[in-house]
Amino acid sequence: MSAKIKIKWLILAAILTTTAITFFSLNKDATAMSQRPVFPPKIEIAFGQSGESLEKQYGDLVNSNRKNAGLNFLTIDANRHGSSVNAVVKTGSLITSIPSAMSIMATEDRDRKIGFTDLLISAEVNRDDFVPHPVAHQYILNLIQSLRKTGWRYNLYATDPRLKGQAAFNQFKQSNLDPDYQLSFEQWMALPRPLTWEFYADHTYLTLTVDRDISHLDPAKPGAYFISLTFQPREEAERLQVDEKYRDHWRDTWVKRNLAYRAERNIEEAKLRAQGIPIDTNYKDPPLPPPPAGQQNPEIPDALK
Repeated sequence: MSAKIKIKWLILAAILTTTAITFFSLNKDATAMSQRPVFPPKIEIAFGQSGESLEKQYGDLVNSNRKNAGLNFLTIDANRHGSSVNAVVKTGSLITSIPSAMSIMATEDRDRKIGFTDLLISAEVNRDDFVPHPVAHQYILNLIQSLRKTGWRYNLYATDPRLKGQAAFNQFKQSNLDPDYQLSFEQWMALPRPLTWEFYADHTYLTLTVDRDISHLDPAKPGAYFISLTFQPREEAERLQVDEKYRDHWRDTWVKRNLAYRAERNIEEAKLRAQGIPIDTNYKDPPLPPPPAGQQNPEIPDALK
């Protein structure tokens, strides 16, 4: 066999080998694609709903972890399969839509049999790993406006002074931003991470957290953002503020505990008034949730009204 013919056969063999590898690779990719779960455009989830109900509704899309003492964790992870969904959360009479949700994790108290008690939703600005900072800034402002239109209102901790707008921004910085305060892009970039907004509606707390990669904070270059929304019923939040043996009757100590919280708020507000900082006297703490059967809410003293 001449050298030229031998070279041609070697080239032909290389081409056939490459073609075969490509064919099998494509076939493997096609198989993987065919096995990838198909996510619906919308995932609905509600407090009080059981894990079994969610599994029945969404089948293999739900990953269940029932190995923890007393708690079940149900997760729908669209991001793992290169997808995202519109998460629709039902809390009482409110229906809250969260676009571009990557994952939904619901916690269920197995022993109490009351359905989901906590929801954690992670979301994204878009499917790109890196996003221009102005795009992320406007996206979050739009998301906050959407939450406000849905019915979520600004929530302060019981010890926080009643501030809003610029005064709240000066006092709390990034830890509890007033959702009605429009952050400028310069403020957005200057604030440390993470940024949080606290909301309340329908006897439910909602915390919006926006974190970002500190190694990509050049305003002229794209950044990496991480968005999460946590929902928790007021009943559950109040239970967790007392020792476990008192949790079923947390209302018995609520007044005493909150009088102490109010004293802290009053001291802080007095200091701020002395500095000429306006106090938002129109702000009202959220009402207590309806009591379970056999219990009643405490009478609210004038000092807490």
